[in-house]
Amino acid sequence: MVFTTSNWSAIRHYMVALLGVLALALFTESLQSLSATRQSEMSDVVHDLVGATCGLALFFTYDQQVPRQWAQWRQFPRHAIIRLCVVVVLGITLVPVVGWVYAYWDRASRFPSLLQFSSDLEMKFVKASDSELQVVVPPEGWKKSAEDMVGQLVFLPKKYPGIRIEEPYPDWRGYTYFQLDIFSDLSTPQPIAIRIDDFHHNNEYADRFNKALTISPGFNQIQIPLDDIRQAPVGRELDLSAIKIVLLFSVNPPKEFSLYVDNFRLE
Repeated sequence: MVFTTSNWSAIRHYMVALLGVLALALFTESLQSLSATRQSEMSDVVHDLVGATCGLALFFTYDQQVPRQWAQWRQFPRHAIIRLCVVVVLGITLVPVVGWVYAYWDRASRFPSLLQFSSDLEMKFVKASDSELQVVVPPEGWKKSAEDMVGQLVFLPKKYPGIRIEEPYPDWRGYTYFQLDIFSDLSTPQPIAIRIDDFHHNNEYADRFNKALTISPGFNQIQIPLDDIRQAPVGRELDLSAIKIVLLFSVNPPKEFSLYVDNFRLE
C-alpha cells in the first residue's frame, strides 16, 4: 500500500492516540516509583497499551473518515473479525478482574474470620516474605480435625521473615478482640511479633500497632484487645475502619524454625 499525505493524516490520529497512552502510562508508573506505598511495574504499561489498541481497533471499524485503501477493513467479514479479536482480548484481560471481585466477595462473606487456610480465594490476600508457607493438616498434638487445614509457616534466618495479610476486611469496628491460634512443636519458647497498619500509616514504627509475642510449646491462643490496637500510634488513633495489613513475623532469627497458625479472627 502506498501512503499518501491524506492517508497519513487519517491514520496519524490513531498513532498519536497510542503514543499519548504510552506517554501517560510511563509518566504514571514513574510517579508510582516515587511512592513508598506503590510499586512501578512495566506490565501495567503493557496492559494500558493493550487496552488502548483494542479501543482504537474497535473505533476503526466504525470510523467513516478512514481513507479508501483502509475502508475494506470496515466491511464484513473483516470488521467482524477485528471486533471478535477485541472481545476475546478484553475477555482474557478481564479474567483476573473477575477472580479478584469474587475473592473480595468471599472475604466479606467470611468476616469476622480473616484467615482460616480453607480456600484458594483467601490465600490471594496472604503473602510470605523470607519464609515458606504451606497449607497442611494440623500437627500431632493440636486438637483439631484433620479436615481443618492450618498454615505451616517456616521462618528462614533472614531479617524479617513472616507472612502478611494484605487488605484484610478493613472495618473492625464493633468488635472487641483480634485473635489467632498458633501451635508450636518446638521444645522452647519462640519470640515473634505482630504488626497492624491502617491506611493512614506513615511508615514510621510509632505510627502503627506493634506487639512482641512469646510462643510457648504447644497450643497458644493470642488475644489482643482492639482498644490496644486503636491506641497504639503515637499522636493519633489507629483507624479501625480502615485496616490495611496484618503482619506476623520474626526478627533476625538465628536459625530456621516453623510454627503452625490458624483462625485469624475478630471476636
